[in-house]
Amino acid sequence: MRLLFQPAEEGGAGASHMIKEGALGDAEAIFGMHIDYTKPTGTIASLPGPVLAAASFFQVKIEGKGGHAAGPHNAVDPLLAASFAILALQQLISRELDPLHSQACPCDPSLLVVFILPSMIIPNSGI
Repeated sequence: MRLLFQPAEEGGAGASHMIKEGALGDAEAIFGMHIDYTKPTGTIASLPGPVLAAASFFQVKIEGKGGHAAGPHNAVDPLLAASFAILALQQLISRELDPLHSQACPCDPSLLVVFILPSMIIPNSGI
């Protein structure tokens, strides 16, 4: 039995480095566990099939056209466009797919979370 404590688990790179370094050895099976504050100390809970999501990243650049508050119809608001894009992406999962039974693969749950929205605003760039 080996106990592996994966670094950088949330970022998705920890396991690949451990595998490259040979941490798995000749293991025939691996069981991943998370701490769950809702379970009593000393207990292990399990569910059949996939339980947690993997991390993937994407980057989108939305450009707009600056304007003035007195003429919003002459501007292209990138924050409004980003808001609509986030809503549309969320609807792909929440309204089109059963999150526990993906249409792409019945054994692959689907989840999409947009969690960082950095923006770079240049004042009066369109005037």
